[in-house]
Amino acid sequence: MQGLILEGTTEDSIRLSNDIEHVADLQPRQVRVEVRAAGVCGSDLSCVHGKYYMPTPLVPGHEAAGVVVETGSAVTYCEVGDHVVLSTFGNCGHCEVCEGGDPGNCGALGALAQPYKEGDQPLYNFANIGAFIQETIVSENQCIPIPKEVPLASAALIGCGVMTGAGAVFNRAQVRIGDTCVVIGAGGVGLNVIQAAALSGASQIIAIDRAPTKERMAMEFGATDFLLADGDDFDAVAEVKALSKGGVNHSFEVVGSTALLADAIKMTRAGGNVCAVGVPDLTATVTYGFQDLHQNKNLMGIRAGGGKPRRDFRLLADLYLKGKLKLDEMISNTAGLDGLQAAFDALKEGAEARTVLLPHGE
Repeated sequence: MQGLILEGTTEDSIRLSNDIEHVADLQPRQVRVEVRAAGVCGSDLSCVHGKYYMPTPLVPGHEAAGVVVETGSAVTYCEVGDHVVLSTFGNCGHCEVCEGGDPGNCGALGALAQPYKEGDQPLYNFANIGAFIQETIVSENQCIPIPKEVPLASAALIGCGVMTGAGAVFNRAQVRIGDTCVVIGAGGVGLNVIQAAALSGASQIIAIDRAPTKERMAMEFGATDFLLADGDDFDAVAEVKALSKGGVNHSFEVVGSTALLADAIKMTRAGGNVCAVGVPDLTATVTYGFQDLHQNKNLMGIRAGGGKPRRDFRLLADLYLKGKLKLDEMISNTAGLDGLQAAFDALKEGAEARTVLLPHGE
């Protein structure tokens, strides 16, 4: 089958292969999914650049939706023909943490597997999925059925960008009616922070981005103010404090910059939440003044929006069907698997929210 293979830590180390195979047949609790759509996320670009220290060769991609084509003998969560959104949570499902309802905190997350091969060469999968391929095999608890009325290209975004951004608001910060927010970075994840904050009743949502083109989308998704981070003289902290009359209740750093996270702490008023949504290099350290955090502020680590995929994915799909959650509007472009480089270029330019790859063609 056809898929992409990453062989190094540069964008030109990715190639398209027609000869990828699954290493083994399904285990009792595994599911084979035909990948119909896979979003190109900033994390995919970070993976390619070696930011996450993943071994290669690997099949990249992690934000996907598709159709179940085969189930293992013990699978009960989904059936052949179901439309599913894939979760990156390769959690075990039976430890104390999983049974307590926190799959994102399972110790099994982060384990590496080589479910694919090209000839005799085993291939790793990125983020427990490896989505830039025509078919993938995942655990049944990674397959969340959704209504077939949700277009699969839009549904794919739920698996990462939507869950990460909206979950940061709903699950971690728990924004309330009348609260004020700042969102640093108005890309795919940032837009979902914005629209979730708007759904939660935030009275002010300040979006900050370096790309002027992001203003339109930020405002359409619910931002009340937009600040263009343009030039060395731009003082984001001062601007946010002026707009919010002293600081916001919730700050969301979505870029993955330790310097911007330190700024986010300063933007937050006493007793507020500082949400580290973006992921920097995994060896990065954050430096901030003690007084900046001392006033009963909460510095929150956020992994995949603190999500519970089997609950939250369906909730997000339902909000979409009710016209309350924007998904279609996030898709700037669609392409085949050969369109990955153009999608990366658009991400680097800040020109769009998402390109969605269609592994079986347009």
